[in-house]
Amino acid sequence: MAETTHLELVTPAKIMVQMAAEMVVAPGSEGLFGAMPRHAPMLANLDRGVVEVHEGGKIINRYMIDGGLADVSGESVTILAERAEDLDTADAAKLKERAASAPEAEADFLNAVIAAL
Repeated sequence: MAETTHLELVTPAKIMVQMAAEMVVAPGSEGLFGAMPRHAPMLANLDRGVVEVHEGGKIINRYMIDGGLADVSGESVTILAERAEDLDTADAAKLKERAASAPEAEADFLNAVIAAL
């Protein structure tokens, strides 16, 4: 069995994800970066983009985030994001409905999520 790192994706509203992953790829402000088990500790600013969870050489989950902060250690990756949506379960029609009645910043994010589907 491959080594894993613990991923936790947290928004102000809830803990969205807690799972083991072989690799997590995140949209850093200086470009995409991957975090794997035994990664050197680091803090990274995140831009709006897709967080990919890899297992067995394949992407198994994708989450759109609206910027934030990543705390990476040898055992875990914690992502603190203002907003996040699970792209694997997102429903474009429901997102459009939410975007229509949302404040401008949230509507902009939801439209970006729809575009990423």
